This record gives sequence, C-alpha cells and structure tokens, in this order.
Amino acid sequence: MKIDRKEFLKVVGLGSANLILPPLAAPSNLSPQLLSQSIKIYDNYIKGVQYYDLGKCMKLIKPGDKVDLKRFADHKYDRFAISVEWEKYFLGYLPAYENIVLANLMDAGGKLEGMITSKGSIYEVSIGIWTEIIINSNAATSEKLNELPADKVDDIYRSNNFYDIKVR
Repeated sequence: MKIDRKEFLKVVGLGSANLILPPLAAPSNLSPQLLSQSIKIYDNYIKGVQYYDLGKCMKLIKPGDKVDLKRFADHKYDRFAISVEWEKYFLGYLPAYENIVLANLMDAGGKLEGMITSKGSIYEVSIGIWTEIIINSNAATSEKLNELPADKVDDIYRSNNFYDIKVR
C-alpha cells in the first residue's frame, strides 16, 4: 500500500500527540476539566527609556494602555531582548536580567499581552504581562490572584524598610 506524504505526516503527527502531551491524556477513571485562564506573569519597569521615545509620549500614556511586545533575537547586546512599544513609539526594553523566560515563551509561540500598569517618572513606567495558561479546574482555587506589582506587595523582602532591619 502506498501512502502519500500528507497522509503520512497527518498519521504520525496525530499519533505522536500522546507522546508530546501525556498530561492531557487523562486516565480513564479521571476526567479533569481543563480551563484556560489569563494570568499575570510579569510586572516591572521598562528599561532604556532615556534612549528611546518614552519622553515624547510620557504625557499621553496612561495605566491600562495596551503595549506591543516584540522579540529581538538578533539584538547586539541581549539575545533575549524584548521591546515595549505603544502606538508608534518605541518605549524601551524589558530588563535583561528578567527577560529570558518571557523570550523563551515568545520563541515557542506563546502569546503575551502587555499593558501599562503604573506611571510615575520617566524611569517609573511599568508594564504587566499576561498569558493564557491551561490549568486543571479541579486544582484551581477560588482565591483571587494577586494583581499588584511586586514592589507593592506587602511582605518584608519587598518593603522599603528591608535594609533597615538588623540581623541578629
């Protein structure tokens, strides 16, 4: 029997789905309910703003504005570079020490959505990033996920007084 290339790829692709995605193939005695949920995975200040267009649009942007995230895998200084753009303005980049996971997600085809979350001085414009994550609804909690920026969460390591604490 002769099989054409298209049919072969379809059979191999569908047959290998269970090898690639074993958690989705539930045991017969369980029927997990999968749920797609938008989860905030990042919130911090944009970097390099003094070199780009943020100063030109500082009075125009506001918290809640959507921003575009673009990968620059061939960036001269940072191969995980992700730019932040608003309308026609290039605002800056995500910090190099925090962008590797987000860059890997984007490179793997993950869809990230960004939004201005706070605005202070030109050096204090932060963006939040959300992505859709598939979770088992049986494991999901009814507690509200924290939407605060990391430096606004009330814990000792993120407080301004952390460095004033004396170690015993």
